[in-house]
Amino acid sequence: MKIEKLNENKIRITLNMEDLNERDIDYHSFMSNSIESQEIFLDMLNTAEKEVGFRTDDCRIMIEALALKDR
Repeated sequence: MKIEKLNENKIRITLNMEDLNERDIDYHSFMSNSIESQEIFLDMLNTAEKEVGFRTDDCRIMIEALALKDR
């Protein structure tokens, strides 16, 4: 997992299939609104706060998910 702070209001989190496998979730479950995918998003936000200082307390959050082929 790679976390980049783009500005005060935006981060980019990049995951690959290995990251999903480590979290024991498949691609389709991750892209759905499952409890597991929600837990992973919350975990990623906690990690982003620790690693790059991105805070989401009392904020509305918009998530944009893109699927890219491995290069």
